[in-house]
Amino acid sequence: MYVCICNGYRDCEIRQMAQQGFTCAVETYTALGNGPSCGSCVDTAQQIIDEARCGADAATSLAAAE
Repeated sequence: MYVCICNGYRDCEIRQMAQQGFTCAVETYTALGNGPSCGSCVDTAQQIIDEARCGADAATSLAAAE
């Protein structure tokens, strides 16, 4: 699904960046090529990043516990 229409960023791209360690939507957009344009998607992008990071953190904690 497209999250950022201005730049053409999709949720899977944003999620991949979060899994690589990005925690901020603006920094993620910049790393993908362009910062946010109109900004209406930043909250949604941040939510995707937070959810992806939460899942990654949980997986890391589970692996460490084993």
